[in-house]
Amino acid sequence: MFCDMGEGTAEELDRMVEVARPWLGKALADGSYRHWLAMDGSGRVVGGGGVLLTPWPANPHDPCVERAVILNVYTEPEFRRRGVARQVMQVILAWVKARGLRSVNLHASSEGHDLYEALGFAHTNEMRLRFGSESPGPAKPTPKPDSPKLVSNG
Repeated sequence: MFCDMGEGTAEELDRMVEVARPWLGKALADGSYRHWLAMDGSGRVVGGGGVLLTPWPANPHDPCVERAVILNVYTEPEFRRRGVARQVMQVILAWVKARGLRSVNLHASSEGHDLYEALGFAHTNEMRLRFGSESPGPAKPTPKPDSPKLVSNG
């Protein structure tokens, strides 16, 4: 999937697999990650997608204390434009809805935008800050004389 999107070098992708493998095993075992596979008539996997469930505080518009994020939706190139990803997404969305969740999020590749919009997804106000050499990171807080003192519970 990441190769098709032109994301990551071979070394970065190898590192990702190494780090993700134990996480994925644990998440599948404890149920915090669910995955569905689409298979052709011969049993070959031609696509799939998953959902990560995470604890999340309720808010006035959503009393649920769990959030769902759709991850890893992918269709093999020769099976694209045949409805595979749409079918995978419909199964995932039905599962999330049956679980009682009121919303689900995902990050879309440029190829997936039209499908997700057709399924009712809308752009949100999400923002991201990346840490690392390419980003200066957040400014260090400068307390003002009348500022409250910040404390941590940990």
